[in-house]
Amino acid sequence: MVHSITHRLKLSALALALALSVGACTSTTEQPAASSQVSTTQAFSALTMTTDQYQQLVKESSDSDRFAALVLLTRSTIVARDYAAASELLRALRAAAQEDPVLLDEARIIEGLMYMHQGKTTDALFTLNKVQVAALPVPAASFYYQVLSNVELNLYHESRQTEYLVRSCEHKLALMQYVNEQAQQTVALQVVATLKQLPPSELTVLMTSNTDARMQGFIDFALIDSSKSLKLKQQLITNWQEKYEEHPLSFAAAQIAAGSEAQVQGGSTGLDAVSGQVVGLKEGDKLAVLLPLTGRFAAAVGEPARLGVLAALQDRNSKLKVTFYDTNRMTMEEITSALVQNGTNFIIGPILKPEVDALIATKIELPAIVFNNPASSREGLYYYNLGPDYEGALAAAKIYHDGHTNPVLIAPESTRGERAIAGFNDSWLTVNTRSAISCRYNDINLVASALTTCPLNNADAIYINATASDVIRIRPSLPDNTPLYLTDRSYMGLNHSSGEIALAGAQLGDMPWLLTDSALKQDLMATLPKADSQVQRIFAAAYDSINLSFNLETLARDRNDVLHGISGDLQLGQDGLIEMAPMWVTLDVNRPVH
Repeated sequence: MVHSITHRLKLSALALALALSVGACTSTTEQPAASSQVSTTQAFSALTMTTDQYQQLVKESSDSDRFAALVLLTRSTIVARDYAAASELLRALRAAAQEDPVLLDEARIIEGLMYMHQGKTTDALFTLNKVQVAALPVPAASFYYQVLSNVELNLYHESRQTEYLVRSCEHKLALMQYVNEQAQQTVALQVVATLKQLPPSELTVLMTSNTDARMQGFIDFALIDSSKSLKLKQQLITNWQEKYEEHPLSFAAAQIAAGSEAQVQGGSTGLDAVSGQVVGLKEGDKLAVLLPLTGRFAAAVGEPARLGVLAALQDRNSKLKVTFYDTNRMTMEEITSALVQNGTNFIIGPILKPEVDALIATKIELPAIVFNNPASSREGLYYYNLGPDYEGALAAAKIYHDGHTNPVLIAPESTRGERAIAGFNDSWLTVNTRSAISCRYNDINLVASALTTCPLNNADAIYINATASDVIRIRPSLPDNTPLYLTDRSYMGLNHSSGEIALAGAQLGDMPWLLTDSALKQDLMATLPKADSQVQRIFAAAYDSINLSFNLETLARDRNDVLHGISGDLQLGQDGLIEMAPMWVTLDVNRPVH
């Protein structure tokens, strides 16, 4: 097995996010085996087989196992969004229950799950409120509380009524009595993440109006954790620890007090996604590709992405049914309406951030791979981060891996520079107690003067997030023997260019596609002879999105597994992030490019 990106680098941008899944269900037992014997415990644990395999399981099950097998098959059908078949199976579940009140309640849970997936949140809540949870076996009860809390959170997003968010948190807390200690930590951090969806002013009001000491501890912690300053968090967390002894978040408070971000420690948490199953592409599916094919972004964004998708399909000799949609000519509502009507199975794109957020706003549930950070995560949405914050995080990983402890960052006074520095320090602070020193410049012509107050001589590594031309101007001000690290922005995509010669000796991290030559790259440059480095990166990400979409289920089953792509080694991270490990090379006129 290929080791995970996080393991190989020791530090990853993914370490910045909490191990949260808004759609999680719980199980404290082993996964179901491909056997005709199926228990209630297995019926509510993670889905690990295909729908066809679950159909066979139902056929082979005994009378005593049939209900549990039907639960698994119905859940798998819901995940596949075959709601007509799921409705038929629900009728079979009710018949198999034979007026047993516990089994009828278990069928109601699955019905509520289907309504949730369909976006019928009011119907889902009405159905789930009929369930007598106290009489349920532990696996069904834990599944129930996860579905219920997710439905309530969806209702909050629809209505913005705080009471639904509070209920969602309360039902996550109720879940804790049904899961193991590791899973309890994950649930506790889920509650914090949910509360942090409220602005601090509303959290403060909620704090004063709530009388439950345990919930007050969660709200107080969410207020503290909302601060971007780890030092301030450390100051405030001491009082929290004295006030809330033996609180479910005590482990997280101890981590902050020790100078790190709160996250679950150890191995498996016992939590699985509510869907329990990732849906990828398969041959014969209908694929929709959403790109700006006309207008100002067509040449630099839409066309290279279109060519990347087509090249990958051709290389796979794929039989997918592909339709391209021009996001410059159609609204996202028009596009998603068409996708629902024609039975589309999967979405690739869009690229521009407003369009990504518009896609999420339509609440379409089709699995999708997009090329920009979404404003919020949702089940089945995976995204590339091609921004400077991810560049900074990858530089931090490399510098830490190389054993340096006192790096200095250099970037221009710009939003991009600010994001790169923030990404670096967010990652750096997961293993260090203080941020790296950063030095900024306004005018590249005056950069030597701007860096006179920068403690470069004390640095054991220097990271610059700037264009190649800027780096060339900055380099004479740097100590000769201090290791220099660069990322995407400093490379123009031309191997052995004069810029590369001027930066000889620097460590550069970028997509393998940019740093190596290939027949595919030659074909692209023949088609788009003016393609700059950003155009090439978009092509590579679009190319890899096809192969990634076919391998989603495999990567989801083993989060340590890696797909080798032309954009880097790809791995599924938290909250849908597609983690990319860059290729690191030492710039030199003689470095190999094959």
